[in-house]
Amino acid sequence: MKVADQSWKAGTADSNDTLVGCSFSASGACFTDRKLAGVRAYHEWMPIRQVDVDDKLRIWRNFQIGKLLDLTMLDTRQYDRDITDLISLCTSSEFINSIADVNNRSLMGAAQESWFFDTLSQSKSRGATWRIVGQQIVFTQLNESDGFDVDAWDGYRANRNRILDHLYNNEISNTVILSGDSHANWVSDLAHINDTTTYNPTTGNGAIGVEFAGTAVTSTSSFGSGILPLQANAKSQTYLTDKLNADLQWSEGSFRGFFTLTIEPHQVNATYWAMQNITNANLEAFPSATFIVEAGANKLSRPVAGGKVAAGVLKTEALAAVDTTTASAD
Repeated sequence: MKVADQSWKAGTADSNDTLVGCSFSASGACFTDRKLAGVRAYHEWMPIRQVDVDDKLRIWRNFQIGKLLDLTMLDTRQYDRDITDLISLCTSSEFINSIADVNNRSLMGAAQESWFFDTLSQSKSRGATWRIVGQQIVFTQLNESDGFDVDAWDGYRANRNRILDHLYNNEISNTVILSGDSHANWVSDLAHINDTTTYNPTTGNGAIGVEFAGTAVTSTSSFGSGILPLQANAKSQTYLTDKLNADLQWSEGSFRGFFTLTIEPHQVNATYWAMQNITNANLEAFPSATFIVEAGANKLSRPVAGGKVAAGVLKTEALAAVDTTTASAD
């Protein structure tokens, strides 16, 4: 959940009153108080229990579902989150990008991060097959012409590296991260950025896990309002052929929709569904892509999506198109 756009532990893009003092707030209240009221309203309207009566802002929690999986739900939006891009106010994308690798910078806060690492390790120790991590923002790197979405994990690269290090150093396998927020579809292996020795993007060998990031149900695509599939695919090709996005394997930015997971001891199946019509309530959806993760593999099965998708672009398709263009030019 989030109470406002670009939120962090002490403000938002348009209500950053705690930076200059609560007395200067147009609302007459500290943002932290307003955030607490928002979380209270969330608990009053959503059918979930409060985790800790002494920590009213905490929504992060873990569910153990037999030996099949641990479902770990994080708060990567506002719980003790260090400052993000406040757009038109006192910080910019350039500034946040410049501090994204600072070692003590945190997206989750020290308490949640420590709890998350303990939860991952305990899940392995108790013999759970899968670790499914639900959180709000895109985890893997998404770079286009040296630009980053610094309100996502790209703005907290040091924190992302600590998570990947914990998984790798403790040999924690079968980790699947679920993400949203970007209003587009992304599917990736998980690997350290610019790792050209351990991770092979062609085979997936050396990956530490996978990420499935979903689009919005009805909200406008981040690729552009009303963008058509052909135009969106051209933008996807740019992302997929960028060497800085080595672990990104599929991108789709035109259709609205959702994805479903089927979790079994031997594999996870993720099917993305694209809505053909969002102007009224209907069941007119088609499967745009299906991905398999085999237990113990820690990567998307190859060929990714069986080598064919009904919407969007696979990395193999994007690279093949570049090779064809290069050959024609020669």
